[in-house]
Amino acid sequence: DDLIVINKIDGYSVQRGSKVFISLKDIYENVIEHKLYIVHRLDKDTSGLLIIAKNRSSAKGFGNLFKLRLINKTYIAVCEGIPRLKESNLNLDIKNKFNKIEKTNTFYRVLHNLNGISLILFKPMTGKTHQLRIVSKNLTCPIIGDNKYNNQSKYNTEILKLNAHILNFSFNNEDYEFFSELPDDFKNFIKKNKLKYLKRNNN
Repeated sequence: DDLIVINKIDGYSVQRGSKVFISLKDIYENVIEHKLYIVHRLDKDTSGLLIIAKNRSSAKGFGNLFKLRLINKTYIAVCEGIPRLKESNLNLDIKNKFNKIEKTNTFYRVLHNLNGISLILFKPMTGKTHQLRIVSKNLTCPIIGDNKYNNQSKYNTEILKLNAHILNFSFNNEDYEFFSELPDDFKNFIKKNKLKYLKRNNN
């Protein structure tokens, strides 16, 4: 009654905007014939788990949870390169679209690397635009398929390999945990490059 969690496919914007005339919000409202409320966003080219509220009350509740950082989000990405450290907590100042500095905090752990490609788990403690894509570039291992921050990649025909993979939160006295189903292109790339896939006990 209060929320929907969807497994977002890449290539769709969450909401309408300039040059965006059809969004996931429009599609799902049309399907279920019910007004929906967006409580957080994923980039157009990012796949994975997205929470959508079904009423104003739950939208406000999720807004508070995000503000208090009580929603745990875990992403996985396939990156070109290998970070210097296998695991770390990174504080990074990034510029937003208004050219203002925003502080970010991101935990990461390299799950596996082979032949110059890394499968990396990311846990963003802050939620800034393009945060993980910028952090990956800063670690000298930009995300494969990222045509904004990885322009020199030999994998520039690939779709962005970034997935919002795990969500954990408590809402209305209920505990929730969700795992995404990775897109076929993501799974096929991992298999082709013989990377060891994330196990659930790594979350």
